[in-house]
Amino acid sequence: MTTLILNIDRDNDYGEKSGVKGPVVGYSQCYNAAVKLITADPEDSDANALFGALKHYEDLQSRGEDVEISLVTGDDDVGEKSDEIISKQLDDVFSEGKYSDCILISDGAEDDYVIPLILSRTKIRYVKHIIVRHNQNIESLYYYIVKAMKDKKLLKKIFIPVGLILLVYGIAVLSFVAFFDLTGRLTTSPSLYAYTLVIVVLGGYFTERGFDIRTRIDKVLNEVKAYSEEARVMFISTIVSIGIFLVGIASTYSILYDLKMLPLDRILYFLQIFGLWVYVSIVTRALFKIADIYIGGSPRSDTLFYAVSFSLSAELLILGILGYLRYSLKYVGFNQALESLIIIMVGIVVALVTAAVHRKRTAFLGSGSYTSKDQT
Repeated sequence: MTTLILNIDRDNDYGEKSGVKGPVVGYSQCYNAAVKLITADPEDSDANALFGALKHYEDLQSRGEDVEISLVTGDDDVGEKSDEIISKQLDDVFSEGKYSDCILISDGAEDDYVIPLILSRTKIRYVKHIIVRHNQNIESLYYYIVKAMKDKKLLKKIFIPVGLILLVYGIAVLSFVAFFDLTGRLTTSPSLYAYTLVIVVLGGYFTERGFDIRTRIDKVLNEVKAYSEEARVMFISTIVSIGIFLVGIASTYSILYDLKMLPLDRILYFLQIFGLWVYVSIVTRALFKIADIYIGGSPRSDTLFYAVSFSLSAELLILGILGYLRYSLKYVGFNQALESLIIIMVGIVVALVTAAVHRKRTAFLGSGSYTSKDQT
């Protein structure tokens, strides 16, 4: 029986960088695959691992052992998807039933996650890791740090969690410190602000690198540019909606500026007033959208009507709940509580009526009881 020397590329660097599709069986084919990958990326450890497997193949063959070598690749979406692909390729490799056991050779512990998949098909004689040697000095350490900063897989595993932890912690501390300072309950040292800002900046930097936010922003800006050239009406509506949103913030702030209120009551009242501006912004954008639909020659605007109606219902419910919450906290009197209850009831009625109209309209259209342009 033959011993199979098996090399696993779980994250499919071979496929992504050199176009090699697994499974690859045979010394010549594996050698060509390793050459393609190391030519495309001389620093990729998967190429070194496969060369190590080829060297091991030569050593065992020189001892007179009957051996074969194979490369199995997964997917860049490491996890269930990659392991499912590897499982299918292992079935192809072991389908002939000529291998008595295998030797697993890889570049690190990540590929060891597929060991159970291999054991379900054959026994493993041993596992060997190919570790690339390098000079341990400051220059090489700096190089590997910079290299790691460009590794997307490493960024997702380390930078995103660390960045989010630092960002959330920094923002939370900064918010509490600012709140106590503004309310006069506590006087904090400027060094605390500096320390917290450093944490927020570091968290923001790690998060940006992990999610590649800069590239996403550039993509959004390019899409906005293309969108504004194709649909000028909707582009203007976006600008107007954002303008109303900003005006709402300024107007609400000016209303509350001279009022003497407790901090929590001030926040709840701010949300009540500002919510109205948010709804006006939504309705304004919807009206522009309706105008754009009719300019384009399409008579259907039912979806926008339902969106406006449901958002009105949501706004009324939020407005009423915040008002009644202020009453529960004894910030306002019973008359305001009664008004809030009426607003909540109106919001519920609007939601029910809108849902009923939408359901009737959907049933009517689905029954075919109308005449479309295609039917005439």
